Amino acid sequence: MTDLKRRVWEKNGELSESEKEIVRFLFSNSTLCSHLSLAKLAKRLYVSESSIFRLCKKIGLSGYSELRFELSDLTHEKKMNTIDVATEVENASQEVLNYYNTLDLEKVFSDIERANTIYLYSTGWSQELIAKYLAHELFIIGKRAVILPSAIEELRIVSRRAVEGDMLFIISYSGDNIQIRDEISKIKLLNNKITTVSFTTLRPAELISLVDYSFFFRTLKFKKFSGGEEATNDAFSPAYTFIDLLIAKYYQWEEQKGELDNVDDDEE
Repeated sequence: MTDLKRRVWEKNGELSESEKEIVRFLFSNSTLCSHLSLAKLAKRLYVSESSIFRLCKKIGLSGYSELRFELSDLTHEKKMNTIDVATEVENASQEVLNYYNTLDLEKVFSDIERANTIYLYSTGWSQELIAKYLAHELFIIGKRAVILPSAIEELRIVSRRAVEGDMLFIISYSGDNIQIRDEISKIKLLNNKITTVSFTTLRPAELISLVDYSFFFRTLKFKKFSGGEEATNDAFSPAYTFIDLLIAKYYQWEEQKGELDNVDDDEE
């Protein structure tokens, strides 16, 4: 965190609404403002030069020159964060590809091909968005997907409703939900017709020992600042990348299989 951000958050309660407006403009346009003279900035903000100077003093700066210096630091921080994020995304994409290339997908593709219905169960809001994306991609390749509400009772209903060849995808952040593990155990005991697949992060998870197939994704960690405190957010883009690769490869596999079937028919 730059000194300027820290100064502002420490004095936030003492700032007037007009001063907060000035601060918001400075943070949103740090590169521009770091090159503007005091007179030009005041003119752009429709405030007096003395208003900006008083703000500088209130947040502990010696004057406008020091403010411009702090804004330059803020601009540099934004550039570094952008570079870090871009590098992180690039590395994550390469990791997904490397992991994907280690997988033998022949059996799971065969199960997807014969499935009448593919049920998608997720354990949270972000996971539900992943389920919706997967459902859309499955629709593109002609498969019927049913998104289940995030309630344990829905898993029990699947156990009663599923028929031979149906599939159940469990999309979970950690896979460590005890209730879900118990229900999957019951499904495998009471209805062994359904094929189960887990899609979780790379954390150890007992769930993967209960399912027929297990796939993994990692999340991206991004820092953010809120109320002067640093927090970390998870981004799930690697999961979407994996789904794209999986569906694209399935489509390719299906086409190649069709070509081989045509060759066999011709030879007969």
